[in-house]
Order: sequence, then C-alpha cells, then structure tokens
Amino acid sequence: MAHGDTRVREGRGRDRTHLYPGRPRRIAPSFTEQEMADVQKAAEDAGLTPTGFLAEAGLAAARGTPPASLDRGREGLAQLQAELFDARVAVGRIGTNLNQAVAALNATGAAPDWLIQAVAMCERRMQALDEVISMVDRRLQ
Repeated sequence: MAHGDTRVREGRGRDRTHLYPGRPRRIAPSFTEQEMADVQKAAEDAGLTPTGFLAEAGLAAARGTPPASLDRGREGLAQLQAELFDARVAVGRIGTNLNQAVAALNATGAAPDWLIQAVAMCERRMQALDEVISMVDRRLQ
C-alpha cells in the first residue's frame, strides 16, 4: 500500500497511517487471554488492527487527545444516517399507501387487494429500523 493509504484489508482491520521509512521504535506488551480479547474487540469496533489500535490509544493517552480512530467513527455515523434516511423515506411511502387504502375503504367499503403488501412492507421497514437501532446500541456499548 502507498504512503498514507488506509484501505481495509479482508479479514483484518485497517492499519493506521504508514510512515516512510517507518517507525523505528517497537514495544511488545503482554496480555491475559481476556485482556487480549478486550483489545481485539475494541480494535474491531474501531476498524483497526489490534497493533494499530494499541498504538493510537497509547499515543492519545500520552498526548491527552482523543484517539484518531474516533474521527474515523464519523464514517460509521454517516452510514447510519443514510440508513435512517432510507427508513424515513420508506415510512413516508407507507403512510401514503395507508392513506390511499383508507380512501379506497371509505369509497368502496372494501380494503384494496394491495393493503396486505403495504402492511408487509411496513413490517420489513420496522425490522430494518430495529437493525439500525441495534447497530447504534452496539456502537454505544
């Protein structure tokens, strides 16, 4: 990868920004199995490799600044925002369909044939909203 490239590699998190010729100083911390699991989970949540996550977290603590990976969290929030907007559009369409169904019911005394499809669409969108809410909840934990 080129200097400054932060593309995600399959199966692992994103590396932190690379420097050329590189960082000459290394440390090798030791962890219990539980501590390592905690580090791996936090790194995964931040979209980083465990090594990159520890480097960013350590530098942020030493400098008294927020970790750089928090700025990258904006990408996830942008994705959630887009999903919530899609859900909002779908709910608006469902409202239009329900208004049309009520108008047809008032005019003819019978529910339109497509009302069952509108209800099914509503149930699917509610499930999608529940999934977005769960994603937000996982990020906040």
